[in-house]
Amino acid sequence: MGTVGTILKLFSITLGVCLSTIIIEGPKNAFVLLNSDATFNCTVSQPWHVIIWLMNSAPVLTIVPKGPIVTDPQFGQRNYTTQDRFTSELVITAVTLKNNATVQCNLQTDGHQQARLFVQVAGMVFFESKISSVVINQSTDIVCKAESWSPAPTISWTINQTAVNAKMYTNTFHPASEHLYNADSTLNLTLSANAEVQCLATIKALPQPRTAELFITVKPLFDFAANQDETWLIVAIVVPIIGVILLIILIIIIVFCIKRSKHTESSYQNELRKISRKKSLEATGNGLNNSGLENFGMSTESMPSSRQVDSWPGSMSNDALETPEGPTSNRGTQKAAINQYIANIPTYPRKTRHVTAV
Repeated sequence: MGTVGTILKLFSITLGVCLSTIIIEGPKNAFVLLNSDATFNCTVSQPWHVIIWLMNSAPVLTIVPKGPIVTDPQFGQRNYTTQDRFTSELVITAVTLKNNATVQCNLQTDGHQQARLFVQVAGMVFFESKISSVVINQSTDIVCKAESWSPAPTISWTINQTAVNAKMYTNTFHPASEHLYNADSTLNLTLSANAEVQCLATIKALPQPRTAELFITVKPLFDFAANQDETWLIVAIVVPIIGVILLIILIIIIVFCIKRSKHTESSYQNELRKISRKKSLEATGNGLNNSGLENFGMSTESMPSSRQVDSWPGSMSNDALETPEGPTSNRGTQKAAINQYIANIPTYPRKTRHVTAV
């Protein structure tokens, strides 16, 4: 009985081990473009009780036979069930650069298996300058630029859909920011016939490389020289014409300024003439009213006396205006002479005394 019991115990242990849940196939590394969805599969044997998905050792989704327990809307689950196995598919929507992490499928009875999520950024690819033609059998450098990629892209070239030997071009890479990179690729090209040239940039998350294309025409040397001569001819014609037009505009501006200056000066002189003419007319009118005998610097109320003169302007003295006493019959003649002399004295804006002739 003891032997039978031991055998049954060992059988039950072996059966329990065989019936325990195991991970048949764990998740695989995934390369995903920024803002797209990432998926990971974990296949376990039946029966199973709990599956836990973790990112960087932090639980993000728990699966039980009744369904998933969602704690973060970015993480969801799809499942595929057969008679002997169960597959849980973890779905991470709109991945960001922060989701670059280790993804782990965990079972309580059989440890765990893990993989890596790589979130990548596909940037732009373009030619530094679009070359449309080259001289036959003449070496030409063509530069292709790739900007804002993560990680740095792999750049290659094709000519007429045929891959170019890597020795014909050189690639350089430099960081554009904390997570992004730029790349320059220079192809040394010598063509003997027209060709379609492609620059290809790719990363693992891209299903197809991003490309930039050029169709380059090959021209004989004399055609190329003729095109250069035509360019110089156009320049030689256009530049003098522009110079003449600018000179004409400058002359018009100068003439306009001169005419305007003369007009201003003429108006000023006309105003001066008007003022001068007005003053002359006023002076003439005042002279006619006083019969030409009025002295504007003196009062006409009284006349200076031959015996009483206090002061005169200028260098005149009292003695020069004094008249000697004479006969009474000559006084009329002396009075007329004094009046005539006073009328001829210049006017000064000075204070004068008036004398009365007796």
